[in-house]
Amino acid sequence: MSANKAYKYRIYPNANQKKYFSKVFGCVRFLYNKMLSDKKDYYEKNKQ
Repeated sequence: MSANKAYKYRIYPNANQKKYFSKVFGCVRFLYNKMLSDKKDYYEKNKQ
């Protein structure tokens, strides 16, 4: 038997941190979408 736990944290970033987080999350979003697109293309070509 396993149990899942979740923790929520509230952060209060300053202006520089907000700018940094915006850049990092933008890069992560781009990479995720690129990999998802590649995965879909691979599936369409190989139909597995």
